[in-house]
Amino acid sequence: MTHPDVPAGPSGAPVTDIHAHVVPRALLDDLTAGRVRFPHVEVRPHESTHVVSFAGGTPTRPIAAGLFDHEKRSRWLAEQGIERQVVGGWLDIFGYGLPADEGADWSVLLTEAISEVVRADERLIGLGTVPLQDPERAAQALAACRAAGLPGVMIATRAGGRELDDAAFTPFWEAADATGAVVLLHPGFGGAADRYHDFGLVNGLARLEDSTVTLARLLYAGIPARYPGARLVVAHGGAALPYVLGRLVRNHLVNPAITADPLESFGRLYFDSVIFDPAALEFLVGKVGAARVLLGSDYPFPIGDLTPRQVVDRAELKDGDRAEILGDAAARLFTGAGGEAAS
Repeated sequence: MTHPDVPAGPSGAPVTDIHAHVVPRALLDDLTAGRVRFPHVEVRPHESTHVVSFAGGTPTRPIAAGLFDHEKRSRWLAEQGIERQVVGGWLDIFGYGLPADEGADWSVLLTEAISEVVRADERLIGLGTVPLQDPERAAQALAACRAAGLPGVMIATRAGGRELDDAAFTPFWEAADATGAVVLLHPGFGGAADRYHDFGLVNGLARLEDSTVTLARLLYAGIPARYPGARLVVAHGGAALPYVLGRLVRNHLVNPAITADPLESFGRLYFDSVIFDPAALEFLVGKVGAARVLLGSDYPFPIGDLTPRQVVDRAELKDGDRAEILGDAAARLFTGAGGEAAS
């Protein structure tokens, strides 16, 4: 389905997909050819693509062609009527299991490679990576991303055996607050217990549980309220959080000594539209306001919404709300005047 004649809205902001992934082809080529070497990173051919192992662990899933095939991405953007796309790395290769020093170097290399992809295509906006297993280095990497002109970073829900509300992450949240960074929170593998291994439930449900628990902890710890300069964007429509917020509030009222008011932090979150169901999108917009809901796809994965404008078109929304979701909110959050990445 194409949208050649549908403008983003009265503002003229470009239609922007704020949730997509990339694995830079040049980085893959350098690693495969041995031009770049890391002691605990191994890239191996797998059929028509590659798999990657970190610190002797289980190899990643095969790297999908859509992650590194720029022509395929370009065709998809045109077909979907999407004018800008925010790209972060692929969570499988963030390297959180690497030793701290090596992880920091890997994060720099991956961020630089993403930046090269973005520089080659003015439609793309890059998000950096950080060595989240080392919060101090993660803070430094985040500050470096902002200094380089990137709007922020994509991170997983935990690293190094720590939850994101752990006091060890204070330097990271302080850096995000001080620099006004976008932090796109994306589920990792934390919810993949044995009970999810049937029926494709790791992707179908476990990742949503992972996000929901992380978000509940962040809200009860008061992290978004404490660091208002950080712009926390949550993948997959916030998972179950918007729906269960009332229960979290009730739990806070029962346990006020150990929980911050979740409403105070909830009002500072942003959400993507990767929820597939128009009625659910209507509920989310009613809950948080259209200015905090942004178009997303999770490109290029089959579990993502690869026709992302359809759910916005089908939902019963005001024209102004539709314009916010398609591009207006993203223009404010990710870009400044002239379309350059916010800094």
